Amino acid sequence: MTKKALFAISSLGLGHATRTLPIIKKYLEKGFKIDIVSFGNALNYLKNDLKENVNFYEFEDYPALERGDGISYYYFLIQDTLKTHSLIKKEQDFIESLQGKNNYDFIFSDGRYGSYSKKTKCYILSHQLSFDIPKFFGFSQKFMDNYNKKVFQKFDMLFIPDYEDKKDNLAGKLSHPDRIGEVNHCYIGILSSFFDAEKKQSDEIDFLVTVSGYLTERKDFFISEIKNNLKKMPGKKVFILGNTKEFKEEKHGEDLQIYSFLSGEKRNEIFLKSKNIVSRAGYTTIMDLIELDKKAILYPTPNQTEQEYLAEYLSKKNIFLVGKDASDIKNLVNFKQTKNIFKTKTKDALEKILKIINL
Repeated sequence: MTKKALFAISSLGLGHATRTLPIIKKYLEKGFKIDIVSFGNALNYLKNDLKENVNFYEFEDYPALERGDGISYYYFLIQDTLKTHSLIKKEQDFIESLQGKNNYDFIFSDGRYGSYSKKTKCYILSHQLSFDIPKFFGFSQKFMDNYNKKVFQKFDMLFIPDYEDKKDNLAGKLSHPDRIGEVNHCYIGILSSFFDAEKKQSDEIDFLVTVSGYLTERKDFFISEIKNNLKKMPGKKVFILGNTKEFKEEKHGEDLQIYSFLSGEKRNEIFLKSKNIVSRAGYTTIMDLIELDKKAILYPTPNQTEQEYLAEYLSKKNIFLVGKDASDIKNLVNFKQTKNIFKTKTKDALEKILKIINL
């Protein structure tokens, strides 16, 4: 009898989709029938990569949480937090209905807190076990951490895509909260869709700019500023904009190429051929950079406290540069990063997951 699994994947950034792909593909290789619940850009990306091999369901995702400026930022934060709580309840009902209809052997969630069922084994993937709360809401830190803990306890296992070592890790306090022992968990190390790519490639691209975050405010301005600064620098440049609705490719002269998005082998090829990478500080992008052993300058999305923390944390370890202004890109050329801190990569993480979800 064919085994079945449901993957529920957050659309708050393409990273949830790209980092879960290696897991999905492993279970497809094992002969599982796979269903996927997702939304927006992430759903489009997964459909493009997996095509007819899986069955897809669309379900609304949570609001972005971190948008607006000044007073409006806090207004939206409260409003969106309440909406998120309501959506999680609806999501849980939807997942239970799918479980009742399809009788999955397991459910795997990446960033979707309501994607579990009491009728089967359920697993969740998350590096953000503790939120980096804005100072204005600092009083709510313990409440939010306790809320997270209670959510994770609804799952049979929490997979943490980071290293267990409290010193040599990628997410710092976000993935190593004090009360982690109260949740059934496993630190698996990094997860990257580049794990099976041929690493030896010639460095034909001098600068790769990748912008795939879910917050679109200031995105066009950010891209324009980066583009204007790169024009002053020699070499070939490639932009990947993370817009998955429609594939577009533009060529501007001999040294500038722009893609709306890339997936599969073409995405692998572009990343592998790039000397220097310019990116937002999304956690999955960070894992990709570690997998490929690439140097990069990270520009955290304004007001996204997780990215601001990660960029600062990793720049202090001299793993990546952090950019304050588009002109900081010039510092990347001669940057000597600290390498070879992390010995285990995605292959090891997949082995851990397959050993635990051994069906």
